[in-house]
Amino acid sequence: MSRVYDALRKLEEQGRESAENSSKTVIAPSKSFDQLLAAPVLQARVGPGSRLVVFSDRRSPGAERFRLLRMGLRNLNLGKALKVLLITSPLPKDGKSTMALNLATSLAEEGRVKVLLLEADLHRPSLAEHLGLGPLCGLTEVLRGSAESAAAVRRIEPLGFYLLPAGRHDEHPTELLQSDQFNILLKECRACFDCVLIDCPPAFPLADVTALKAHTDGALLVARAGSTPREAVQETIQLFKPGSVVGLILNAADEVDKLYANYYYHYGSPSSSDRFHQGGDGEPSSAKGSHFGRNR
Repeated sequence: MSRVYDALRKLEEQGRESAENSSKTVIAPSKSFDQLLAAPVLQARVGPGSRLVVFSDRRSPGAERFRLLRMGLRNLNLGKALKVLLITSPLPKDGKSTMALNLATSLAEEGRVKVLLLEADLHRPSLAEHLGLGPLCGLTEVLRGSAESAAAVRRIEPLGFYLLPAGRHDEHPTELLQSDQFNILLKECRACFDCVLIDCPPAFPLADVTALKAHTDGALLVARAGSTPREAVQETIQLFKPGSVVGLILNAADEVDKLYANYYYHYGSPSSSDRFHQGGDGEPSSAKGSHFGRNR
């Protein structure tokens, strides 16, 4: 009996040791993490008249506004981690994609932050076009399982950020954004990048914002002065939990244009105000005003 007892006790001890070891097991990062950071480099074609003012016109009032936006986000980040930030607008053509591109460029400007711009607007993607790039494999292919994330992410030079474009058109974009594959992808991106900006479709009339907001740490709303109804802004804010909307950015605010144009005129840069003209698809070329703070 003693031998049987000893054998049972030994098995029990082995089981306990196995359980303790398993509880201490750390899941190793995916090999694709290093591959993501070693993404192929694509050269963006950014001309002098581009709406990417942070790069094409660094001394312009618009570029300075994006640097102020960057500083505002850093101040908010002191109180709460804002690693994954959703950028959306109440309605189409409010300028949220141009805003996302300029903010990504501004955050990556100093070379200390690894920034991923993820294009989750699968209905009307535009980032590759804005950057002068052709059709690219992207988010749709990753979520459908026909491409690895490491093959779909590109480093955009000379802007310094990483891009995961939308990819090909899909008939069921909202279902893709609600899938387990998207959740897995976001976890991978959180582990690899310092900041993930999600270019989200407009809040109305689509349901994609509802699918995406659970994955993010906060949201930036982009509205167009004189065009976006106040009620649409308020309804968009109500889609989010209290405190999760970290800022409201107002595009095409004429009074801000005049203030900055006058300032730069007196300091030897009279052409700077030209950068505030509206772009070809209705999206303005730069941020005109912003407000930061947790919505109550």
